[in-house]
Amino acid sequence: MIMKHDELHCRYILVDADMVVYRACSSCETEIDWGNDIFTLHVDFNEALAYFMTQMDRWIERALELDQFVGQVEPIYIFSSSEKLFRKDILATYKLNRVGKRKPLAYRALCKWVSEHCKAIKIKHLEADDVIGILATGAYKGNSIILSADKDMQSIPTKFYNFLKDELTETTKEDAIYWHLYQTLVGDVADNYTGCPRIGDKTARKLLDEKGVSWETVVGAYKHVALSEEEALRQAQVAHILQYGDYDNKTGRIKLWTPANLDR
Repeated sequence: MIMKHDELHCRYILVDADMVVYRACSSCETEIDWGNDIFTLHVDFNEALAYFMTQMDRWIERALELDQFVGQVEPIYIFSSSEKLFRKDILATYKLNRVGKRKPLAYRALCKWVSEHCKAIKIKHLEADDVIGILATGAYKGNSIILSADKDMQSIPTKFYNFLKDELTETTKEDAIYWHLYQTLVGDVADNYTGCPRIGDKTARKLLDEKGVSWETVVGAYKHVALSEEEALRQAQVAHILQYGDYDNKTGRIKLWTPANLDR
């Protein structure tokens, strides 16, 4: 699946491997009723692998078609770390709602296969989103496409193919800043961070559109409900997807988001 290439004429497809592997395995789970009130659930690994490979070929081809790109392509599969995620040190309840929820059958086996047979990356303490953000704004800036269906990818200034919506969008720096501040206001139920109480989609957009896409707008919303700037910053740091310069490969040190990032 990896091709030799001239880097100037290649598209790197940065794949949210957590999501595509999960989808392949969950789509192939089969329930059997054995009678006498006995049920089992199973997955044929080879069926899940075939589903994964077929879907990836289709999605990559479609992303390139929408991008109107003709040339060599190199998919890179990005996995989240199995170590403690750095956001849990910022907010202890981060993704706590997922504890105890099972992965689909064969998930770990398919992750292992992809890691061994494809170009795959995993960085200690980082989620797949963060590694994708770092690569898309660093080593592969200007010649990559993110392949995912995670709305959080809208905070990374690059091209993003949403395979569930079959849409290719190009996020500008301004768009990325808007989405990050929007997420800081509304929170994310899936990731278990609250954002600003009583702020939903319409209110967040109205605030940013009318009062300005700025840190002052966000802080004002939090203070309106008697919450400090420190709490706003905590939510913003959890919502922020790492980008180039936020992670030191040699030391593993993570540079947390601050309002100064809006001007960089």
